[in-house]
Amino acid sequence: MLNKQRNKLRYILYARKSSEAEDRQVQSIDDQISFLKQLAIKENIEIVEVLSESRSAKVKDNRPIFNLLIEKLRKGEADGIFCWELNRLARSAEESGLIIGLLQSRSIKSIKTYQKEYLPEDNVLLMFVEFGISTQFSIDLSKNVKRGFEGKRTRGEYPHLAPIGYLNDKENHTIKIDPDRYELVRKMWELMLTGNHNPSQI
Repeated sequence: MLNKQRNKLRYILYARKSSEAEDRQVQSIDDQISFLKQLAIKENIEIVEVLSESRSAKVKDNRPIFNLLIEKLRKGEADGIFCWELNRLARSAEESGLIIGLLQSRSIKSIKTYQKEYLPEDNVLLMFVEFGISTQFSIDLSKNVKRGFEGKRTRGEYPHLAPIGYLNDKENHTIKIDPDRYELVRKMWELMLTGNHNPSQI
């Protein structure tokens, strides 16, 4: 009987992926949506809307579509959220707390992922732990990236994407001359430094 009641819940499918390092191993938005739609058919889950965005969740109020999702749930336009994993919903303490609070107040009646379901009556401590792991991962990753950049600068290495005329050497973690563009770029700068040519002439 309980399973039948859950199947009647209306879900909003929410998919998210950012361009930051924290999401390198996450499936693309299209892949998330495709997989979850297939799972919804298999498990008789009613999806009333699909929302997606390519934004980081490390800081609050950075995702307009996420804010729209929360608004729709508060208005009762859906009963639950269907997403790839819990960390698709939040990576900051503020938004993690928001999600947990809405679940406890039953504004969200269910959060389903591809392998788990979270319900208002569940032990909220487990959700805090899962969100906390996700938040701490983002914090540690940011520190490690900054530390790596600082180490490169200290060694006299260029810490960012290679400028035009050069290429990133991913194998050796350095930059190298672009054989197709380096001489052209060098000539461009030489012409500019003479002061005798305008940009369109160069």
